[in-house]
Amino acid sequence: MKRIIYISLFGILALLSGCGDKFLDQKNLFEKDLENYYRNETDVNEALIGAYSCLAVDGGANHPIMMANLLSDDCFSGGGTNDIEVGGTDKFENPHEDLYLEFYKRNYEGIFILNSLLEHFDQASYDDATARKQARGEAYFLRGYFYFRLAEFFGEVPLDMSSTLEYLPKASTDEIYAQIASDLKMAIDSMSSVTYTNIESGRATKWAAEALMGRVYLFYTGFYGKSELPTNEGTAITQANVVTWLEDCISNSGHMLLTDYASIWPFSSLSDDDHDDGYYYAQNVTWAGDGCAETVFAVQYTNQGDWGNTGRLAYANEYVLYTSPRAYDYPPFGFGWGIGSVNPELRDSFEANDPRKTSTVIDNEDSNEPTYGDNYNWAGWNCRDETGLWNKKYSAVIRDVDGDGTYTGMYYDLYGGTNNMQLWNMQDDIIIRFSDVLLMAAELGSNSQTHLDDVRDRVGLPSVTYSLTALKAERRHEFALEGIRWFDLLRWGDAETAINASNGVPVKTDNVDTTYKITFDSDRVFLPLPESQIRVSQGNLVQNPGWE
Repeated sequence: MKRIIYISLFGILALLSGCGDKFLDQKNLFEKDLENYYRNETDVNEALIGAYSCLAVDGGANHPIMMANLLSDDCFSGGGTNDIEVGGTDKFENPHEDLYLEFYKRNYEGIFILNSLLEHFDQASYDDATARKQARGEAYFLRGYFYFRLAEFFGEVPLDMSSTLEYLPKASTDEIYAQIASDLKMAIDSMSSVTYTNIESGRATKWAAEALMGRVYLFYTGFYGKSELPTNEGTAITQANVVTWLEDCISNSGHMLLTDYASIWPFSSLSDDDHDDGYYYAQNVTWAGDGCAETVFAVQYTNQGDWGNTGRLAYANEYVLYTSPRAYDYPPFGFGWGIGSVNPELRDSFEANDPRKTSTVIDNEDSNEPTYGDNYNWAGWNCRDETGLWNKKYSAVIRDVDGDGTYTGMYYDLYGGTNNMQLWNMQDDIIIRFSDVLLMAAELGSNSQTHLDDVRDRVGLPSVTYSLTALKAERRHEFALEGIRWFDLLRWGDAETAINASNGVPVKTDNVDTTYKITFDSDRVFLPLPESQIRVSQGNLVQNPGWE
């Protein structure tokens, strides 16, 4: 069962932090406020769980992996003619204000919780000094991660380091990345060096902090043309520092490449008994399960998703709902909203015999797929920019458990919850995989040929001489549809060429043949800030360039 149970402390902490001079000055029935709440390990853990809950974003259109996929050349908008939000992300447009408010808000809610926790952390009593350091390290990791998510998508944002209400302007790029680097450095120094199996599933680890530092370093130095990563302490984090951390993660974390690439993803749990066409879907492969040895950091979900009665819709993985094939069940795949139709150029770019292609793309033209031929439902619910290709890694998996033709979600069958196709997806969002650690180290010049060969050998591909070109191709196919490529394109300076190459690709909109059209705008590679946040900022916050 999923280990992290999401509860949000944002509303509780916001109430506790306010004081008035009338009815608010009554006895605190909860007998806790910000000054006495963080008394012990239990209080700290509750606050951390509240921060972890903010990793899940309400509103599937604001799911960060989906947004990143739509911004890249690997996916088109999909969805129906009324799905203007995802169409706006895909085409670098802003169809209505506050398009990204939920994502923006959830990150700052997490930061608020962590700021409050870190301000009061020293008053918490612990019996175990190692557990204390681990908890503090998790708090720094999460704050660094929230700010990195904001910086990757929005560029310059306010740098709020206090739990008090302030109206702040944007911080500079260097200030933001210095804070991210300092938080991650503190996390690395604080968290335990035990293997990941000795840490509760779903928690941040030292190894996740080392890996995330690599991703931060590569994006900052690549996109902004820098040679080092700044810190608040005035010292710089160098390429050599990052390599040391990545190699430490590779050697000592306990993480490893799984033998079979397909086993990372839930569809590999299926056999020929799980659908009616007799096709043995994942021969001789056993699903490794969420939190497997290859997962360095992931966002976890639970069976408590609902429409706001006792929890949040985002407790279920809305990304899986949004990206599943549109309007029609294709056992063993369930239907969803059909967002992120896959660019056929991605499918065709895989090397011959690369098994990652069939582990990545549900292909309407592949006779081995259950969607093949007349079974495929073109123009379901007026689908647009449709290619007949979908994201297999994050599509709903359904099973006929009783053999009576009634299909239910695989995760619902395993863990219970609500028997509803909008709520039964609980698959982890894998944020960092071990193969990413290997390829980041290779890109930074550490054991480049060996690490590249390791990733290729796992999928049965021959060695190729290491080069940046080879590295780029490997990253595209290893991490396809996982929300990584857009940021790789930006930091390599390849975004404009890749996006423009998508023009003219054949698609269908409402089952009418047409071609995909997009205009890349270099001024809009960062998303617009929510307009409502600009209005309430008392003149301190201004819109991002290109979106004024």
